Amino acid sequence: MSADEFDPMIERLFAQSPRLADEGLFLATVQASMEKRSRWRTLALTGAGLVGGVLAVREGVNFNFSADGETTLTQGVRTAAATAQGAAQSGLEGLGVGSFDLMDGSGMMAFWIVAGALVAVLAAGLVKLSQDV
Repeated sequence: MSADEFDPMIERLFAQSPRLADEGLFLATVQASMEKRSRWRTLALTGAGLVGGVLAVREGVNFNFSADGETTLTQGVRTAAATAQGAAQSGLEGLGVGSFDLMDGSGMMAFWIVAGALVAVLAAGLVKLSQDV
């Protein structure tokens, strides 16, 4: 068979893909999976946008200077850090390492803890992604 005869035959064979018996079920499963993920993604992004917008508006409205020159934003950050310190401290006491202080020093320990947590979250996401594919 020459090349001139072979090319048109191959083109005819692959011009239309064969229909499979469970094509409808497969398409419905894929579409349902995509809609479910899209729904959750939309919900998460909408929630994050609303929370971020509310916080931004609240801080924009409450942005004033106190008597000692600190902004309410700085005070809020310090309050949030103290709350996180308390939560972390109680968790560490439950593990038996209660003398661990995150606010001590330059904050390098807190940086490494957050970095480790982010790596763990990214690894969990990667595992979940590899299972979905």
